[in-house]
Amino acid sequence: MTSDRRPILFAGAAHSGLLNPILAIAGELSRRNAPDLHFASEEDARHQVNGAAVGSPVSFHSYGEKRVTVDGVMYDAMTRGPRTTAGTVALARVVRDRAVLRTFFQRTLEQIDQVRPRLMVIDNLNVGAIDAACVRRVPFVLSIAFPPSGVYLGRLPWSYPTPTSGLPRRMSGAQRLASVAFRLRLRAAMLRCADLTLARERRAHGIANVFADPERHSDDAVAVLTYSVFGLEYPFAAPPHLHLVGAVVPPRESWADGGGELNDWLDRHESVVYVNMGTLIKLSAAQLRELAEALRRLGPGHQVLWKLPAGQRALLPAELPANVRTVEWVPAHFGVLTHPHVRAVVCHGGNNIFHESVYCGRPMLVLPFWLDCYDLAARAVDAGVGLALDRPPGFDAAEVAAKLLRLLSDDSYRRRSRRWGERLRQAGGVVRAADVVLRAARLAPGSRLSAARPDVAASNQTSGA
Repeated sequence: MTSDRRPILFAGAAHSGLLNPILAIAGELSRRNAPDLHFASEEDARHQVNGAAVGSPVSFHSYGEKRVTVDGVMYDAMTRGPRTTAGTVALARVVRDRAVLRTFFQRTLEQIDQVRPRLMVIDNLNVGAIDAACVRRVPFVLSIAFPPSGVYLGRLPWSYPTPTSGLPRRMSGAQRLASVAFRLRLRAAMLRCADLTLARERRAHGIANVFADPERHSDDAVAVLTYSVFGLEYPFAAPPHLHLVGAVVPPRESWADGGGELNDWLDRHESVVYVNMGTLIKLSAAQLRELAEALRRLGPGHQVLWKLPAGQRALLPAELPANVRTVEWVPAHFGVLTHPHVRAVVCHGGNNIFHESVYCGRPMLVLPFWLDCYDLAARAVDAGVGLALDRPPGFDAAEVAAKLLRLLSDDSYRRRSRRWGERLRQAGGVVRAADVVLRAARLAPGSRLSAARPDVAASNQTSGA
């Protein structure tokens, strides 16, 4: 096998928010008929990986059954509101769990020895795969599927809102004090949860970054991909190999569902609100009642398409409002987002749905429940592309209804979302991300792939277009 034909190995856990960006990049490389593509993930992702192979094959390598899960204890810790350390600590403990790390590390070592990749593309929360790449000296591209400022805490000035604080870029005096106090508490909490036994074990394996510091992982990468643009993401002193490529979305030909009953329903209603709270958010029965009541108050002039898993639908009131339609699954997510009758989105503020909504020019109401969602809610308000809850994660029907009606009646939100959507498209998306991966695969050992400097020019913009 010649050196320029050695494989590219993708590695990520089977959580859609983390998996989808690198899966889209693998699909783009397959579309270009790039040879020797491989993808390592948990069994839950096998079908998605197989579906991404639209040109050249993408070979699936299994980590086994799903190991990284959000249980009730972790969920409770992560949904206590902004400026609480419990959620970040809970996430860190799951990401650095000894059993998970060992499994991902050993399986990735086996996959590297079998595949012999010239480059890896790794989700930055897959610490075991990063460790394996470092031990085997395989160059890797890091994928960050949340605001990148969250990785570079050490670079952020004290005047910058602390990640997961949900604070705006232009803070009042009281907000600055709250941000500083939270940053100090966050650092102290992360120090307290450090696992010294695990650190010694990692050092024995030859891993230099014994505490799995995410900024050091970035330093070790040949390139770092993140899926926003400066201006939506608050500017900071970015490392030169950080590439902000905008929203990573599938090719346009896959957006439409080719007709069907749902598309006919959208065609029949001139104003539709699309509610999509992601795959991990679980609203209580009381929260579901409040949200259903808020959506009722939009009728009859505005219809609602509410994507809601079966377990959540069982908690809804017996009689749904006449203007609300619930579905367990949306077969063509971008077909809905781009339908001309969809006028607003209600979401949790996850990185994917946030940037997809802006990409499609749809204003949003963000109901954030944890971690980076609080930050993306603040960015939506600052960029003028949406509104957010006043005191997340709590809300009531009156607040949600009033803010949705404001989004639906004030066209400035739609105009700003369209302008920022154009900025996201100009960043290059999945095409640029695939170009970065291919260029990184051709680098000499020890080299880094610097980002194009339009990212830096855009970093001076801190508000809406």
